[in-house]
Amino acid sequence: MTNEELIKKTTEELLKKMAFDKVTIEIKKSDEPPMLTASIYVDDASQLIGQGGSNLHDFQKVLRLLVNKKNPEVISFVVDINGYREKREVFLKELGQEIAEQVIKTKKPVMLQPMSSYERRVVHLELSKNPEVATESIGEEPERRIVIKPHL
Repeated sequence: MTNEELIKKTTEELLKKMAFDKVTIEIKKSDEPPMLTASIYVDDASQLIGQGGSNLHDFQKVLRLLVNKKNPEVISFVVDINGYREKREVFLKELGQEIAEQVIKTKKPVMLQPMSSYERRVVHLELSKNPEVATESIGEEPERRIVIKPHL
């Protein structure tokens, strides 16, 4: 069984136990960075996503544990539900760019709201392309956040 098949089968089993009947699962491969994504589509995604993606984060954690328990090698993958993570990434990149423009104009640092490590990584990577700003994560989980500063 391939990694993709194992992820899909385990996801189907878990969702069935959680009483999700109408489910579509696509396993997508991307090259940047090399990553597998389990894209799950369900009728009522709000329970799986939760406020600010908190349930999605926990669901992903449980699913990774189940998949990697069945496999001798660790399989790294992310879970997206009804396109939530993809839309959130677009939003975070746009937010980062807008705040970077503000920081460049005002020459004053701006602190963003607390984010998960995955979300902070999205912002750090997006703004690493801009030589006029620098980013830094500060604080302790779950209040860890990004500060965007003018690059000196």
